[in-house]
Amino acid sequence: MKRVFTSLIAALALSAQLASADPSLEYQVKAVCVLNAARFVSWPASAFADSDAPLVIGILGDNPFGSILQDAVQGATVRQRRIVVRRVGLAEAANCHIVFVSRPERDRLPAIFQTIGDSSVLTISEIDRFVENGGTVGLALEHGKIRFEVKQEAASRARLKIESQFLLLARSTK
Repeated sequence: MKRVFTSLIAALALSAQLASADPSLEYQVKAVCVLNAARFVSWPASAFADSDAPLVIGILGDNPFGSILQDAVQGATVRQRRIVVRRVGLAEAANCHIVFVSRPERDRLPAIFQTIGDSSVLTISEIDRFVENGGTVGLALEHGKIRFEVKQEAASRARLKIESQFLLLARSTK
């Protein structure tokens, strides 16, 4: 886990270069943040169909990553589970373990959170005020750096346990 924590810190440090870099670097760092968020979260056993079930990362709406997120998780595992990335519709979101909500879905946030309900889904987005509106992890580009905040209440409602190392790096943990 120390290696994972170090890679998260390195990704956040790399984000310092984003102000002058090309936009794909921003999504490379955000992809590493999504992957590392998965490594610092524990899901209840009931969130998986069986012991061989993969950890599913769903992208709801437009895919700002292109192939970057898929490439980042290629061959990676989380708690001995392979990782699958797929585009999902609203009806499929509650069947994922992580849902990245794209910016164009902003107006549908109430419907998204209602559909996901209290399923064990870690929601992540770069939508402004995402955690204030009910999301779990919000990503933001501030002064050339990727920052994130965590809403512990949303994680608790989803029966997710977020490790303290991850919370220490968050801008705020409400």
